[in-house]
Amino acid sequence: MKKAIEWVKKYPFILVLIVILVFFTPFAIFSPGESRKRAIVLAVGIDKIEDKYEISFLTFIPTQNQEFTQSNSVISGIGSSVSEAVLDAQLTLGKDIGLSHAKTTVVNEKMLEEDVSASIDYLSRIASLPENTVFICTNTTAKELLIATSSLEENVGLKLDQLISYNANEVYFVDTSLEAFYKGYYGPEKSSIIGYIEHIKDEQSSQGDSSSSENGVAEQGGEQTGQEMQGGSASSDEEKQRGSLKGQSQILNRGEAVVLREGKQVAKLNVDNLNSLNLLNNKKSMDSIKIENVDIENNNNVDMIFLVKNKKIAIKSVFENNIPIFVINITLGIQLTEINAKGQKIEKEVQFTDINEEIETKVQSKLKTQFAQTLKILRDSKADVIGVYDKFYRENRAKFIKFLNSLDNKDDYLNNVVFMLNLKIQPDG
Repeated sequence: MKKAIEWVKKYPFILVLIVILVFFTPFAIFSPGESRKRAIVLAVGIDKIEDKYEISFLTFIPTQNQEFTQSNSVISGIGSSVSEAVLDAQLTLGKDIGLSHAKTTVVNEKMLEEDVSASIDYLSRIASLPENTVFICTNTTAKELLIATSSLEENVGLKLDQLISYNANEVYFVDTSLEAFYKGYYGPEKSSIIGYIEHIKDEQSSQGDSSSSENGVAEQGGEQTGQEMQGGSASSDEEKQRGSLKGQSQILNRGEAVVLREGKQVAKLNVDNLNSLNLLNNKKSMDSIKIENVDIENNNNVDMIFLVKNKKIAIKSVFENNIPIFVINITLGIQLTEINAKGQKIEKEVQFTDINEEIETKVQSKLKTQFAQTLKILRDSKADVIGVYDKFYRENRAKFIKFLNSLDNKDDYLNNVVFMLNLKIQPDG
């Protein structure tokens, strides 16, 4: 006994370790897992039905299996306020709601008819919805989109955050996170861009299957056997495949985005609009440009497709005669990738085709036209998502403030700024 006491005095940390193991190991082994007390939320959906709010949570449900899959479920709650709806969802689920893993926040497009910040304020401020969550809207209810997403993950393996992540890196002009929304909302521009994902419900998706495949449709829904199709049993695998597409809900990613001002939708941008804005984006270079009716050698009315391989952008703000001018100088390095004449590909070594003056003029004209169309949308919406205000305020603060004070409506400054887009086209590769 005396030797044991001396040994403990010599190595006291061993005694501490033994005490920890004795008291805490049983608790760790037999206590319920965190997932039994708290639901892991992957996405949040917010809808407003008349005067009630419906909050939907795409939750991860841990299951024991030997496959690399996960089981998801959509749980909803309804209340007269967002907080009541969240509490109702927790009661339905029988667990606390944990939003720290939520990667996507979805609202219905109708929610954007009023200031949407009032609806998401509780989730971000009280319920700890992370600000890096991607903020998007959809044409159907947010709940329906989350249900379709859950089925996608089970049947196709495609996740909503994969679609959004691709858009954020390759399509959208700016960051579309909740943090970026708040930055624009509370900033002097009062404007921001959020993503738009179209959800085609069952009764709609039976129309235009071929067009869906052209636009990159992710399909979900139950399979149909040949006996379930109209007209009896299918005669071929091809007919079975066509039949199985009918009646399926689809998530359609057209690469569109919504422009918000003061939390309300003021415009929608298509892919061409976003591509024109991405001219100003140094991180986005792999765009394609198609010009039509070009004359090369012995071929008339040829269509040519170019790939933007690199670009250099220089933007500056200047004042001339007290008029603010937003100057954009862009040098594009483009590479010809394809030549078509009347829908037929021309067998030609396109890498040796010169970019002559006609081609350069047509490329410049197309890009400037698209940019002018997009700029008109932003001007009509008084939505500065380009960063005009920030650029002038940082570089010509005194003159810009004087310019703003001279306007009848300071929010209308975009319509009083002159834009100069100078494009230089050169071959690359």
